[in-house]
Amino acid sequence: MSSYLSDPFELQTCFSSTSHPPLVLIPSFLFSLCSTKAVSRYRSPLLVDCYKKLQQLREQLLLDCQREWTNFLDQFGAHYHTMKRAIGHLATMDCLFSLTEVAKQGDYCRPEVCENKQQIMITNGRHPAIDLLMGEHNQYVPNHTKLQGDGRRTMIITGPNMGGKSSYIRQVALICIMAQIGSYVPASEARVGLLDAIYTRMGASDNIYKGRSTFMEELKEASEIIRQATERSLVILDELGRGTSTHDGIAIAYATLEYFIRDVKSLTLFVTHYPPLCELEQLHPEHVTNYHMAFLLNEPDVSSDTGDEEVQPEFITFLYQLTEGAAGRSYGLNVARLAGIPEPILHTSAHKAHELESMVNARRKSKKLLSDLWSISDKPSLTKWLQSNS
Repeated sequence: MSSYLSDPFELQTCFSSTSHPPLVLIPSFLFSLCSTKAVSRYRSPLLVDCYKKLQQLREQLLLDCQREWTNFLDQFGAHYHTMKRAIGHLATMDCLFSLTEVAKQGDYCRPEVCENKQQIMITNGRHPAIDLLMGEHNQYVPNHTKLQGDGRRTMIITGPNMGGKSSYIRQVALICIMAQIGSYVPASEARVGLLDAIYTRMGASDNIYKGRSTFMEELKEASEIIRQATERSLVILDELGRGTSTHDGIAIAYATLEYFIRDVKSLTLFVTHYPPLCELEQLHPEHVTNYHMAFLLNEPDVSSDTGDEEVQPEFITFLYQLTEGAAGRSYGLNVARLAGIPEPILHTSAHKAHELESMVNARRKSKKLLSDLWSISDKPSLTKWLQSNS
């Protein structure tokens, strides 16, 4: 139990709920009583009057603030459109100064924008964001891009997972956008035709609110691109058809890509892990080129000393260099190793992959032999064929 004066105008006595308050003799005309469970306060009439005035002033301050804020909004509303245009011009200037500063630091080149040509010709192009993240180490591997509307206008890009395929196609799109807004671009030389749009289908995500699966979302986006793209568009499709079975995915990707090559005639970058799509280069050699992201492969060892073949997972060294030709495999087990998948699972996966690959190769060989045999029409050719395949 304690008694104290909290200020010159207030006498406060604190006590616990189980104790009795002290006996304090105070004239009733000098103080007013205000009490709670734990505290009793005695205030003088002067303090009560001052407190009432304080409350009144607080309410008046709130009303004055609301009135002044309303007046400010009215005055600002009268000049809203002028302020909006000024802020927009400032934002544009800030963007232009930023692009200028980045171009000076990153040794960008001035692109040539060709109004009447459908082409994207980039020499030693770089991804502006990745190039900036690399800093001054000069480790970024630049790549070329050659797309011409009246020539080879489609690039089919294959290669190992994490080899740089998606980064490369993003790089091409960003360079085209920067060139058309008047910015310098991260390349040693660039000639870009005017594009009416850049359409991209990348990533994988479902739409739970509309009840659409990942594959449905993928096809909806592809459908929009098919309807809207023209021959002056840049179309970028990243692994179309991966959300369903292999056969259906290959069929959809093949038909879609052939439609862009034959009918739309747009500049197209198509990333895929499906080898059959690379056959389009043979069907349309004047418009399609196969590319892959280069890599070094450490061949897996196959040991059969114990009767059971033990296959070691492959190891890939990424070179990030775009190279002509199609890649035969995607080497997904290398990514599984980088992701920390346990070694027993990797060895089992490698053995199963080797088994499936051998089965597919045997079927292809049988199909080829049957095709060759069916084309033989005379006995000497049949004898020669039997000797070569015995």
